[in-house]
Parts: sequence; structure tokens; C-alpha cells
Amino acid sequence: MVKVDAAPILKSIGEEINQIQNTVVSARRSLILMHNYDKHIHITSSLSSLNIIATLLMKYIRRDDNPLNKDWFILSKGHAAPALYAVLTEVGLIPRDELVKINSLNGVLQNHPDVEIPGVDMSTGSLGQGISFAVGIAVWIKLRNGRGRVFVLMGDGEQDEGQVWEAITHAAILKLSNLIVIIDWNGFQLDGKTEAVKSKHYLPFIWSAIGWKVLWCDGHDVVSIVSTVNEALESDRPTVIFAKTMYSYEAEVNNNDFKQNGEESVNGEPKTNWNARCSWRDVG
Repeated sequence: MVKVDAAPILKSIGEEINQIQNTVVSARRSLILMHNYDKHIHITSSLSSLNIIATLLMKYIRRDDNPLNKDWFILSKGHAAPALYAVLTEVGLIPRDELVKINSLNGVLQNHPDVEIPGVDMSTGSLGQGISFAVGIAVWIKLRNGRGRVFVLMGDGEQDEGQVWEAITHAAILKLSNLIVIIDWNGFQLDGKTEAVKSKHYLPFIWSAIGWKVLWCDGHDVVSIVSTVNEALESDRPTVIFAKTMYSYEAEVNNNDFKQNGEESVNGEPKTNWNARCSWRDVG
């Protein structure tokens, strides 16, 4: 038996995880900064998605000039765009000074992603359309024998959209093994808690019944996200990952007073408690 020293491999993996976690911390600071400049950004849903976006962009998304061989990242829950912008800044695709100009006339960043922004693969905002687009891209890549993979980040409230059903049933029939969907399972949507608006506890069983591989992970734990995505990449069919999250993660936000977009309380006044405007724990 050949003995292999695993220490260098484990050290490399540990360094990669630490790099992602450090990026999350820095990107979270950028999110708080953007919120200080523009209270209309969707801060809470951005916070719940941040670790997922950072992990995908830093570890899995492969860039290639050939669209058939590149990896696509579709932010179907487009209202979490500030989280995407914060991570794209960390990887050097967006100038940092653009963050404080979000939604301004002299800036390039909008409340929802636009393909004119470096690193954005699809303009999104209308919920449900991201997964439909992703299925089309995945089919095209398969038909042309490309090496590209398609990653989609959706919201749990987004599952109410009818075209989601049309897209995921089609993907299952075609066995699109190059398609991985992650659902930000934060328990809130625009009108309140998801279980109060429309019960969704049965959705993992639905995805499984129509032919998807179904996995779960902790959406705020980089190690959990990595191990689950790695398992998904070995699947011979499309995979959906339900990522359990908190929609105001690492910031002291009153969840009971905030709507999904985190803009105002029920009384019409901002209820963010940042403890001197910036309060979060410096962990990944």
C-alpha cells in the first residue's frame, strides 16, 4: 500500500475555506456600507445569500471565453443583487467605489442584476425566470457537448411562481446533470413568513418526486456548502440543494419588524439596529 501524506492536501483545503470565509466578512461589511448609503437595497435577503454566493464564485464558477465551457451563475432571486455585487468586488470584477453609488444615476449597479455589469450572466428580477433561463442554457451546453455547468440561486418564496414548476419538470425529464439549483431557505418572502403566506414544507418531496436529486446544507457554513455542492457535482441528474439560512444573518435586525426586503418596519420607519450603524460578528 502506498502511503500518502494528506497534510498538504488538508492544509490547502483549509486555506481555501479560510479565504472564502474572510471574503464573506469583507463582503458583509460592504453590504452594510451600501445599506447606509441606500436604504432601499434588499439587505436582509442579501445577508442570507452571501455565504452561498461567495462560495460558488470563489470555488466553483470557472471563467472561459467560450460560453459552452464556462460555468454560469444565475441569481434568480435578483433582489439579492447587493450580495452578488459585494462578492464581485472582492474578486476584482467591480470597482469598490461603485458600491456606494448603487442605484444612483452616476453608478452602474442597480437593485437587480444586469448583464452590463461585469460578472453577471443574466438580468434578473422577475421571480421564476432565472430557473427557466438556466434550463435553456444547460440544454444548449449538453446539445453542443460543452463542459459548462449552470448554478442557480433561488429564494424559497420564489417557489410560488408557476413557471418554476414548468422549468424543473422539464429539467428532470432531460436529466440535466450539469444543472445545480440552490434554494435560499430563509423562511421569509415579501408578504411575511413563508409558512404563513403559503406552506412550503413539502417542496423537497416534490422536487424529489419529479426526478431531482435533493440535498440539504447549512447556507451559512462554508464547509457544509462545499461538501454538498461537491456531492451534487457527482450526480447523474439535476440537483437541488435546500440551504437553511437566516435572512438577516450576522446583523442585528429585528426579524419580526422587517419585511423581506428589509427596507421598513410595519410602522414605516427603519428598524435596523446596527449598534453604531455597523454590527456583525466577524465570522464566515
